[in-house]
Amino acid sequence: MKPQSPSPTPSGPCLLQLVSDHAMENLLPVMALRPAKLLLVRAADKNAESAVANLRAVMPVLAQDPVFKGYQPKIIDLPLANATPDIAETRDLIARELIASPGAMVNFTGGTKLMSIGAHLAASVFGRASFTFDHSQVRFIDAHTGRHERWPELGALSKHFTPRLLLAIQGRNLDDYRHEPASDPLRAFGLKAYELRNQHSAAIETFIKSLRAQFLTQNGRLPQEPEELKNLLARPLPAGGDPIRFLLTSATSAGLTKSDSQGWRLTAAPERRAIERSLHLLSNGWLELAVLDCLQRNPRYQYPMWGFEHAKSSSSDHHDADILCLDTRSNSLRLICCRVTLIRSPAEHLEGLAARARKLGGAACTFVLYKPAQGQEPLIRSEARRLGIDAAIEADEIVKAFSPGGA
Repeated sequence: MKPQSPSPTPSGPCLLQLVSDHAMENLLPVMALRPAKLLLVRAADKNAESAVANLRAVMPVLAQDPVFKGYQPKIIDLPLANATPDIAETRDLIARELIASPGAMVNFTGGTKLMSIGAHLAASVFGRASFTFDHSQVRFIDAHTGRHERWPELGALSKHFTPRLLLAIQGRNLDDYRHEPASDPLRAFGLKAYELRNQHSAAIETFIKSLRAQFLTQNGRLPQEPEELKNLLARPLPAGGDPIRFLLTSATSAGLTKSDSQGWRLTAAPERRAIERSLHLLSNGWLELAVLDCLQRNPRYQYPMWGFEHAKSSSSDHHDADILCLDTRSNSLRLICCRVTLIRSPAEHLEGLAARARKLGGAACTFVLYKPAQGQEPLIRSEARRLGIDAAIEADEIVKAFSPGGA
């Protein structure tokens, strides 16, 4: 008989866990211990109820990872009677569960301080292994209430993180968002535009102003009528010297423009959104593409997604789409907002970024600004500190923040 290979998802003992407000404190011990049965003890409030629902929802996502393939623990929700349980109530419920589940261990990290004390007391009385989980140092701390040979190391768990997994544990579904693929030529255009803007700033700015004047009406919008849009696409783009020729040659390789004997033209479909996208990439979106290229070459940042926004977003001007990636240094999602110049006040831009991050369950944020106006930089840095946002302002900081050879 052929020997059976070890199961990729071994079933650990039953884990009795106080539900935490911190999503990763709920997930990481489960990933490390892989209990066959998970008893979730929580206060009778909506936040704890949502945390249990999120933990249920993340399990099918985790089971897609080859190492966790097929892992589906039995999850039992054990709400206490009160929203603010005391020591005795928590101790008694956990004691009953420990009697019914021989060999169960206790994680008393979550809940209130009184709930943790109650859980610790119950584990002590029955001599069950128990622990608290230090999320800042990503390690188990043995409470020495019962015998346990060795707690698993947690450092390797982060390699199983994906944006879908980290969104799921926050109660979000990646399928509810959209993002665009960025081809190699498109990212190469972003890098070329970044280079030319650094070396020939005045020429590029003049070209962008002429481009907008050619396509946009006095209120800064494209015309409404399809025939007017077709006529705009038929007109050659503003001419310029070598920097503009280099820019448009790269844009042609990326499929944004085309050239003939009369000059260059946009290749967009005669629809407002398509033309707005091309104009945005030529005038401002190149910065996002340059940053995206750096992210894809930097091992610190994984799964970068460009043009990330909610699928139901009504935005049609491409100004509120960001880059989302996994930051392996903090093992968290990072939302990156790139702006060449600001069209609104610094506070409005930064507050908008913070609000979008909150909707993702609290992603880390970086605000990237290529060219601040006079007097803007101190305001941006002050507001960014207040909101807990990292700031990368002007070319040197942008390179340092994202390039593989940077910080």
